[in-house]
Amino acid sequence: MPYVQRANTEFPTVKDEENLLGQLDGFKAVPNGFLIDERGILQYKKLGAFDIRRNEFLAVVDQWADATGQLLSDATDPDLSPYHVEAHELFRQGTALQKQGQHAEAMALWRQGAELEPDNWIIRKQIWAAEYPDKFYGAEVDFDWPKEQVSKGL
Repeated sequence: MPYVQRANTEFPTVKDEENLLGQLDGFKAVPNGFLIDERGILQYKKLGAFDIRRNEFLAVVDQWADATGQLLSDATDPDLSPYHVEAHELFRQGTALQKQGQHAEAMALWRQGAELEPDNWIIRKQIWAAEYPDKFYGAEVDFDWPKEQVSKGL
């Protein structure tokens, strides 16, 4: 990433295994973009479709890295289903079981969560990643594969 090289710094990426941010901010899909300054203040938030390879987002990150001081956000609150909290709890419990090696039990809870909230992409991607790790954890992530699954109604 050019801005990381130019700043001669690190660019930490955080994995939210229990989807705590999704629950707090009410999002059901990734990738999202959050830029937090050195004081811990949120300077930018984009829910859904954040892709640093797209010029519009690269420009936002460049502007933020140049410390212009502008607060930037184009996040909107998505419509959450009445089952969002319950679906999130099933996701969280499934993640805990997965960490304990109880894969079948985890999948069962994730599937229940996906049935409650079919448009929750975090849960759906977790199921797909567990079933087809080569599509998500290989040298190259297959970004078209999830789109193909959706077009098939899966």
